[in-house]
Amino acid sequence: MMLFKNKRLLNYAQRIKRLRISAILLLLLLLIPLSVLLYFSYQQSQQSRLVEYEKEASNLARVINRKLFRKLSVSNQLPADAFNYYRYIYNPLTKQTQQMLSPLAELNGEQTIRGLVGYFQIDREGNFNSPIWPYAITSNIEDSGQKNQTLEMITRREIATSVYQTIFESNTVKQMLTHGVSAKNSQFNISFDLPEYLIFYRVVEVIDQPVLQGYLVKRAPYLHQQVADVLELRSFDIPMLVTLKEIEKSVADTYFLYSPSTEEPDISQPLDVDVHYKQQFIFETNLHWPYRNYKVVLSSAPLPIAQSMIYSLIFNAVMCLAIVSACYGFYRFSVKQLALGEEKVNFISAVSHELKTPLTSIKMYSEMLKSGMVASEQHKGEYYDFICDESERLARLIDNILQLSAFERQQQKVTPEYTPLTVLQDIIRSKTASLTENHHFEQVHIMELAHYERAQAYIEVDAFTQIVINITDNAVKFFESAGIDDPSRRKIEFTFRKHPMHKGMVQLEIRDYGNGISKAQEEKIFELFYRGSSELTRNSKGTGIGLALVRELVLAQQGEVQVQARHPGLAMLISFPMK
Repeated sequence: MMLFKNKRLLNYAQRIKRLRISAILLLLLLLIPLSVLLYFSYQQSQQSRLVEYEKEASNLARVINRKLFRKLSVSNQLPADAFNYYRYIYNPLTKQTQQMLSPLAELNGEQTIRGLVGYFQIDREGNFNSPIWPYAITSNIEDSGQKNQTLEMITRREIATSVYQTIFESNTVKQMLTHGVSAKNSQFNISFDLPEYLIFYRVVEVIDQPVLQGYLVKRAPYLHQQVADVLELRSFDIPMLVTLKEIEKSVADTYFLYSPSTEEPDISQPLDVDVHYKQQFIFETNLHWPYRNYKVVLSSAPLPIAQSMIYSLIFNAVMCLAIVSACYGFYRFSVKQLALGEEKVNFISAVSHELKTPLTSIKMYSEMLKSGMVASEQHKGEYYDFICDESERLARLIDNILQLSAFERQQQKVTPEYTPLTVLQDIIRSKTASLTENHHFEQVHIMELAHYERAQAYIEVDAFTQIVINITDNAVKFFESAGIDDPSRRKIEFTFRKHPMHKGMVQLEIRDYGNGISKAQEEKIFELFYRGSSELTRNSKGTGIGLALVRELVLAQQGEVQVQARHPGLAMLISFPMK
């Protein structure tokens, strides 16, 4: 409590400044945690999606490995004697050995192994033969085989020769033959030293002699098709780029672009791809032995926002908008309350001035009359009239304050009834006569209704009287403060007419010929305590509650009130139900 004990009161500008700082801090305290929560929710959503894609990519790599392993397992089952042109099979029934063509001697072996060039077998002395060619292949190609061969044999010989020439380009094969074919390994391994080919090889014993066996395949058809076949069975919901990389970089990367579709996914192999598909890394892994020289990399364009996250973003956007609107509403309400507080302070100052000036005059004239200082009866009458007028003005001011207070507490009860317009016209004349005559104003009364004698307005007479007096007093007061020196404009017109929009209402126009008001003032003129200028620079009398009370009284009688700028002057339009 001691902290605030010696604090000075803040003025209006300081309070507004503090309010703005408080509103901004409140907005930040609400928006920053929400923004952080939204950010982490977004990150979590994207991470969850990434984990899903990583899982699917891992399954893709696992299926590729399994498929390649199965292919290799089939090759590992090939018997050692199948790599010769002929196989010799012993028949226990006939107890004879039969010569049969090797199953690998078929020319359409690519149906079993995609990209197959041909099989081969090399003994420890370096002699080369192939199961599709019955003769040994040497460096002297022209002498390899017989002359006058058939077209099929020529084809077989060309295939065998092609395998022979390619195999002996491999450094792996050359080194094995140089050091001698001795270590036994019945499982196929792979040599990657030829850019366009894969050499599958193993060392087995044939007739107790180690030999090098294997087959030659083209890289692209063999590996690419395996990846494409597996990729067709995946179910990614976004385009995915699968890159088959050779670790030693002896061959260029191969790209597989997966594009989802409602029916079947589209798998293409572009020579080059947009870097857009490489922005989001998904997964990377090496293939299993013996394909470890290759790795599979999956990437995509930046991950799209999940549908659930879109709903979350919309919800958070609405929440942010609601928070901003609430803070702005709180700020505007607080500003209005501060302004109202400032206006109440000004009101107290104005009321004090309005009370002090006439009371001082009344006291002075009363004391002069009481002491007998005024001998002239004429002067005595003038002083008595002045005291009476000022007393009436004070009474009106106090009545306005009390009645407005009753409206704010919802204690004011107005009981309107139908009253003839002729009676209302007489009330206007009589109740405003002293006010207009004292200030030398002319009253002009106009009836624009065809049968106004029978027309009646739904009003309460006392409330109507107060409305007319307040408006007339305002017109006179502001005309005097404006210092207009034009006798022809010293008049107030009271015009009854039918409402231009509502047939069941009558409209009273109270028109003056003063300086009028601006468009901005038209929107605020009925606000409580509004006077249109600073309390320090204002020349006119008043407290700023007269027109606010007018609006409350009119609305309480089921009527409506509006203001219209005229040239010159101002018109107050008051409407009431009519019969």
